[in-house]
Amino acid sequence: MAAGLSRNAQIPVKQKCPYMEKCYRKNPIHFSEMSHPHLEKLVIDQLEGAIKVPEDVGFECSDTSLLMDQLKVLQMVLRKERNNSGSRPSDSKAPTVCTASNSNSGASGSLKDLSTLVDRHKQMAAQRREGKLKDLDEKAGALFKSSSSNGKSSTDSNKIYTMREELGNLKLAIKRTLEDDSPQEKKVNSNSGNADQSEKKKSKTSYNCDEGVQECSQSYQSSGSSEGKSIIEVYQLCTSARSRDEVRERAIKMMRHQGLEVSVVEPGNFALKYALSAPYHLFFSRVQRSKATYDQQLSITFPEILDRSLGEIVNSLQINFMVDVGWLCLQYLLAGQRTDMLILFGERVDTEKVGLNITMIPVEMPSKFGCHHSKIMVLKYKDDGIRVVVSTANLYSDDWDNRTQGLWISPHLPPLPESANTSDGESPTGFKKDLERYLSRYRHPVLTEWICAVRKADFSSVNVFLLASVPGSHKGSEYDFWGHRKLGYVLSKHATLPPDAPEWPIVAQSSSIGSLGPNYDSWLLKEIVPSMSRETAKGLKSHPNFQFIYPSIKNYKESFDCRDGSCCLPYSRQTHSKQEWLESYLYQWKATRTARSQAMPHIKSYTRFSPDLKRIPWFVLTSANLSKAAWGIARNSHYIMSYEAGVIFIPQFITGSTTFPVQEGVEEGVQVFPITYDRPLTRYEPGDKPFVTEFFCGRN
Repeated sequence: MAAGLSRNAQIPVKQKCPYMEKCYRKNPIHFSEMSHPHLEKLVIDQLEGAIKVPEDVGFECSDTSLLMDQLKVLQMVLRKERNNSGSRPSDSKAPTVCTASNSNSGASGSLKDLSTLVDRHKQMAAQRREGKLKDLDEKAGALFKSSSSNGKSSTDSNKIYTMREELGNLKLAIKRTLEDDSPQEKKVNSNSGNADQSEKKKSKTSYNCDEGVQECSQSYQSSGSSEGKSIIEVYQLCTSARSRDEVRERAIKMMRHQGLEVSVVEPGNFALKYALSAPYHLFFSRVQRSKATYDQQLSITFPEILDRSLGEIVNSLQINFMVDVGWLCLQYLLAGQRTDMLILFGERVDTEKVGLNITMIPVEMPSKFGCHHSKIMVLKYKDDGIRVVVSTANLYSDDWDNRTQGLWISPHLPPLPESANTSDGESPTGFKKDLERYLSRYRHPVLTEWICAVRKADFSSVNVFLLASVPGSHKGSEYDFWGHRKLGYVLSKHATLPPDAPEWPIVAQSSSIGSLGPNYDSWLLKEIVPSMSRETAKGLKSHPNFQFIYPSIKNYKESFDCRDGSCCLPYSRQTHSKQEWLESYLYQWKATRTARSQAMPHIKSYTRFSPDLKRIPWFVLTSANLSKAAWGIARNSHYIMSYEAGVIFIPQFITGSTTFPVQEGVEEGVQVFPITYDRPLTRYEPGDKPFVTEFFCGRN
């Protein structure tokens, strides 16, 4: 995004949005990066107060509600750009976040649609990260130069670092460097020396790290004042594990020099942790501000997913919704792994320069109400084996800081013998075929390599089912391939419940809620509950109770997200006002046992509990929120609008039993299945309301 605004129109010089008048997006980041002349001409003279739309807008407009939403977001973006350019002070104030006050006097008319505030926070965070990364690059030049000229190596094999602040998110560093007058910043500047000050006047320094520690130093000295290389670009030039380790250690040293509390776990130890997670291989993201989660056996940081003890990564496929490429590459750096990757994404939240070894493909959605929401990794190793990771987390710092996320990590899937057929190496659950089918539905040539990698891999050790959604009207042979129809099909074949099955309630839990209809019968009872009630036993049975865990406003006020003015719960008051009946089914988010009550749940999970809360017959971890777009709705077909991905755990394929124990001592010799939230569930108290984005304006 351009740093300032043009004198006449006060609009940044940006690339035009390829969709132009057909653009349906309402994300501030999109409007910060792309120009929309047809909208800008309507709002450029209305940067304060309510927006008045002329009768003739000058282009075809079939959705006036969408137009108004876009104009409000654009007004906010342009006003911020104007203020940043120094043209004149801002006349409006941002609303106070996390206040019990009902005052709304500080909010301008453009903030009436307050769901955009959540996106604005992400935009501002991305801008702060970008500025921070630039500052780190400059300081890296001074530090690397000093280290190289002194002939000293920053590697210390006796030190074990543990990354307290996840390093990738850089929040602490951002705070310290943006507060120019803080004692910490002064201390860092005074310690950085003349080399640091002089380097700030130069461009970013270039290094060639191809041949290891010695070669790194020598090539830096020979490259002199080569321009244009950031710390990530330097790392991407490395072609050996030794050279990557050198850059990694120097990067950590640089951050410590910045005043950051750097404590990164030394790579190479995750394999044991992974082995101990058997037979479920289900993990939860470590919560930075909850120290109790640090030593939990199933807590994981992003670099551990990439840990070298699981193999040397030569290429990665990242399929996700929101992606911060700079943050993602930093995670690979911290793991000491190559950053060669293909990224299929829905939204990008950074402006980091992308290296030639990274290919980014935005996924176009056939419906403006759909979302590319899947979160899948496929990691390819030096031995030609692969590993699949299915998670609930986006690829940017906020999702890995202080939120509750879930991940399933597959075993290493070795290559099949050359003589094998591509249909060989299937798992008992059909995971290989389902993954290949899912990837093929993108119909993109760039995925051919990865589809071939799946076909050539041995999936026989995989013990879960893939549960995916893809946009489209699914009928005929594909009717039961996707969404809740696929879940119902799997349960009808493999889920075994006792005769008292109707007494086993369905417990759903997600981070957002779609439009469910005017009453419980409209969609939940008509489609979701029947699919989640299916089992191998035939015959009519009454439907079980439905219980839904979703954070209340009280839960949010006590959360880490609230402290940061952040939110991963995009549920609007407008939507809730049409389905207040849902409150009868709502339960609080409480996770005291796993030390995650204050870590807002971005995880999505679905299961059923025995009446004594000691067993479950199946479990689903997925990216799919409770919505028709994600799970599908019956028309003349099974109609789905979004991409989603998850896994189904069925006892028969994992423990050989009919249920999983969720409490110690229930089944001797069988590992307890990990569930994040507390049981029994806690109902909403009188007066409790579900969190809605309008909370940001102090209306609740």
